[in-house]
Amino acid sequence: MWSGSAAENNPCPSGFRIPTAAEWNQERLSWGTNNAAGAFASPLKLPMSGYRYYENASLNNVGDAGFYWSSTGSTSNSRILYFFFNTADMESYPRAYGFSIRCIKD
Repeated sequence: MWSGSAAENNPCPSGFRIPTAAEWNQERLSWGTNNAAGAFASPLKLPMSGYRYYENASLNNVGDAGFYWSSTGSTSNSRILYFFFNTADMESYPRAYGFSIRCIKD
């Protein structure tokens, strides 16, 4: 639903879009370290923003982990970039989670 700048429900301003899973993974592989320190040291300065849990809207892992949506997904799940103090990787999660987004210019 977020593919491309003209996508349905695109949360980004005109001319911007959500990165694909491949773009997030390429970004992750460019970091000096494969963890939260690498995410914050990157040009994007990705913070450990945590997430909002879908069942009760509680905030979780703020300051402990970062979770960022990609535009790559299926009907019920989408790929995310996640990182903690000691690791970073890509994973698939249900779309109901309140993860962060980062818009990139087309």
